[in-house]
Amino acid sequence: MRLAIAALLLTLTACATTPDTHGSRSRLVYIAGQKAPCSNGAMKTECLQYREQPTQPWQLNHAPVEGFDWQPGNEYLLKVTEVEVKNPPQDASRVRWHVDKVVEQHPVP
Repeated sequence: MRLAIAALLLTLTACATTPDTHGSRSRLVYIAGQKAPCSNGAMKTECLQYREQPTQPWQLNHAPVEGFDWQPGNEYLLKVTEVEVKNPPQDASRVRWHVDKVVEQHPVP
């Protein structure tokens, strides 16, 4: 009987983690109303700026953001799922963000 219960628990635990959600987490992030110069490997570009608390300084986001139509002059609060990318190219981000919801959007004065 104990062996059957242990086998059942092991099976349920194995099913709880699917390949799609392995290595992912939900986050709330603020997105700035302007991009900032950054470099992605040898390429110079502009990156979104983000922070997790309104009082923190802005950080550069090098990760791709799926499902987000950023408009300059607007700040956003987004609920995102951050997913680890397995075997990314050498100069690419090891994570990508998928926007689950635009929680807030307002123009920056």
